[in-house]
Amino acid sequence: MPLHKTVIHLWMSSSNLDLVQDSRRPRVRMSLREPPPHARASFGVGGAVGVVINMVLFVMDIVSDCLLAYVLWQQAQTDSTNIHVSSEPITWFIITLCIILIPMVVINLFSLLWYSQNKQCLGEYSVLHKMGKCATVQRVLMHLLLLGPLVRYMDILQYGIKMRQERKHVEMGMMRGSSAIMRRTPRGEVYAVLQMVISRDSAMLDMMHSFLQDAPQLIFQVFLLYRRPELITGTLQESPYTTAVQVWKIALGVTAISWSLVTYQEELRRSVPGKMKLTFCASITCLMWRAAMVASRVLAIGSFAAIYAPEGARTALTVHLREDGSVHMPFPIVTACVLGAHWLIMVAWIHAQGTNFCSGEEEGQSQPMLEFLYNCVMGLVHVFCYMNLKDSPSRRRMAFFYAFCLIENTAMISVWCVEMEPHLSVWFRAVMVFSVEVLWMVGLCCLIGYYAFLHPDKDNLGSSRNTASWRD
Repeated sequence: MPLHKTVIHLWMSSSNLDLVQDSRRPRVRMSLREPPPHARASFGVGGAVGVVINMVLFVMDIVSDCLLAYVLWQQAQTDSTNIHVSSEPITWFIITLCIILIPMVVINLFSLLWYSQNKQCLGEYSVLHKMGKCATVQRVLMHLLLLGPLVRYMDILQYGIKMRQERKHVEMGMMRGSSAIMRRTPRGEVYAVLQMVISRDSAMLDMMHSFLQDAPQLIFQVFLLYRRPELITGTLQESPYTTAVQVWKIALGVTAISWSLVTYQEELRRSVPGKMKLTFCASITCLMWRAAMVASRVLAIGSFAAIYAPEGARTALTVHLREDGSVHMPFPIVTACVLGAHWLIMVAWIHAQGTNFCSGEEEGQSQPMLEFLYNCVMGLVHVFCYMNLKDSPSRRRMAFFYAFCLIENTAMISVWCVEMEPHLSVWFRAVMVFSVEVLWMVGLCCLIGYYAFLHPDKDNLGSSRNTASWRD
C-alpha cells in the first residue's frame, strides 16, 4: 500500500495507534473517537518564530561558549606571566572547556542515535524521512561539528512548511451552497508526523543541553566571579572583557534553561489529546517563573561554593589539615556534597511517586532498570527546578519542592553572608541576599498567576473536587 494511503488507513481504522514507541516520549492511548496527536498539528507564524528563537539561542550559546573559553584562556596566559599569581586560571579554563564540550558531544550522539531510530519509532511514516547519501553525509558532518541540534531546527522548519503547503479545499456535502474547508493531504499528514516527532526530539535535546551544560556552567561562572574581589570592590582594571563575557554567559544560560523548559512543556501538551496549547501570555509567564526560580537557585549555589574565595587558590579545591589538626574542607566540595544529597532525596522522592515513563502500556511489562535511570536523570533536573512527572494533581508536590528549595537557598545564602563578612562590604552582601529571596518570590508569584489565570485548563482546575489539582 502506498505511504499516503497507509497514513489515511491507519488514521481511520486503527483503534490503538501509538505513533511513538520510544521510551523518551510519552505514550498516548487513543480510541476510535480520538484522532492521533498529529491531526491537531499546525505550523503558523508563531511556530516558525519559536523555531527561529531556538536557532538564535543555540547559535548565541555556541558563540558565547567559544568566546568564554577564549577570554579565560587569555586570562590564564596573562596570569601565568606573573610569578605572584597562582596557576589556577588554567585549571578554570580546562574545567570550563570540559563543561562546554562533554555535554555537546553527548547531545549530538543522542541526536544521531534518534535519527537512526526513526524507522523503528515511526514505521511506515519514516519512508519520506529516508535521506540520500548526500543529505546523510551532511547531517553526520554537522553532528561531528557538534551542530546537530541546528540541523533538527532546520528539519522542523522544512517539514512545517511542507505540512502547511500540503493543504487543499475539501467540499463538505453535495448540496448547493455547501462550504469547502481546508484539509491536509495524506502526504501532508506524513509531514505532520515527522514535524511532531522531530520537534519532540529537539525539545528533549534542548532540555538535556540545558541541564548538562548551562546549569553547571552558570554555577561555575558565578563561582569564578567571586574569585575576583576587585570586581566587587569596583577596582577592576584588568581584563574587563572576561568579566563581561562571564556575566553575559550567565544571563544567556538562565534564558536558555527557562526557554527549554517552556518548549518541552508545550511539546508534552501537544502530544496529549485534549490538551490545549499555551497562549502567548501563558508562555511568557512560564518563562518568567522558570527564569526567576533558576536565577535564585544559581546565585545561592554559586555564592555558597565561592566562600573563602578571596583567601587564595590553595583552599579552592583541596582538603587539607589546619595547624590545630582539624580538617579543612573547601566550600566547593561542601557544595558538591549538599547537591549530591539533594539529588539523592529527589531520586527517592520521584521513585516514591511511582512513575511509569519507561513502562509499556500495551506490553503490560515494566522496565525497572530503565525507570530507575530515568528517575536518576530527572533527579538531576530537580536539583534546579520542578517538573511534573505524572498527569495527576501536583499542587502538594510543587509546594513540597519549592518549600524545600526555599529553605536550602536561604540556608546557603545565609552561611555565605556570615562567612564572607571579613571580605565583602555590608551593602554587597545585603544585595545578594535580597536578590536570591526576591527572585524566588517573583518566580512564586508568576507560578501562582499562571495556574490561577493563564493555565489552559484553569476552568477544570477551579471546578475540580480535589483541591490539590494543579497539573502541568
